[in-house]
Amino acid sequence: MRLAYSWLVGVALAALAAAPALAQQKVLRFGHLHSVDSPVHKGIAKAAEEVEKQTQGRYKINIFPSSQLGQAREMVSQVVDGNLDFVSEGPGSLSALHRPLSVFEAPFIARDWDHLLKMLESDYAKEQLRIMETQRNMAHIGTFYYGVRHFTTKTKALNVAGDVKGLKIRVPEAPLFLAMIRALEATPTPMSLGEVYLSLQTGVAEGQENPLPTINNNKFFEVQKYLNLTGHVIVPIMIMMNNKVYAAATPADKTAFKAAFVEGAKVNDSLTRADEAGLVDAFKAKGMTVVNSDRESFRARMTSVYELGEKDWGAGTYQKLQAIK
Repeated sequence: MRLAYSWLVGVALAALAAAPALAQQKVLRFGHLHSVDSPVHKGIAKAAEEVEKQTQGRYKINIFPSSQLGQAREMVSQVVDGNLDFVSEGPGSLSALHRPLSVFEAPFIARDWDHLLKMLESDYAKEQLRIMETQRNMAHIGTFYYGVRHFTTKTKALNVAGDVKGLKIRVPEAPLFLAMIRALEATPTPMSLGEVYLSLQTGVAEGQENPLPTINNNKFFEVQKYLNLTGHVIVPIMIMMNNKVYAAATPADKTAFKAAFVEGAKVNDSLTRADEAGLVDAFKAKGMTVVNSDRESFRARMTSVYELGEKDWGAGTYQKLQAIK
């Protein structure tokens, strides 16, 4: 009896000791647009695992993929308002909150991914992200490589920029992307990613533009005939966290959040690059016609986009960022 009593007391004491730790665990929510098979989701899942490990269980992140918590604009607003803790979005979409961010997703601004990362480390970028924290309640805690954007179309190959004229092209709900399509004398059709497949299938949109892994994960090859290799934008996905939640964390936990998303980026980036390496041939095998578009003809049409953008970015900003070595 005494042994049994002692065992019960020990179990009770252990439970009491564990209770405060469990009670103090903060469960955070991450909403995003991408499927569970996407590199982005897998990178976020790795980061969530690392957050729980590196904070010794003080934080746990639950992930809600595939627009479960709303479309892009809705989830961004939820993070601003504190109803959601994390979202992953490109700077073009985030520019709806702070217009100068759109420069980091401007067509043809970056030579390669390393160049884009250097731009995001510039004093100009740091100032824009500081404004996002202080005025929009969003802290930037990581960056994923989303890939290089290319056009797909249903009925017409895009050999040169002029071939886009008159087409209805889906774009993200971002001012810069609307301007880009208008500069090509086409009609921009803005919508969230989850709506694109049906719109392409029904003809609401005749084409779209996205990185190769996104085209694959969303099965756009089923409803598009031509893959037009325009390579017009190199895309960073920015991991944004509610700033009040981030500011309330200890310095050690803030470091843990950022370190966790570095690890998540490694998973996402390697998967994205592996996908890009084989997907052109895979799309050919699925029946798509691959077009090596004249990229310079597309670049030449972007002058009006840069002129419009400078009203938000500041005169000469595009050139200064592009000149970073």
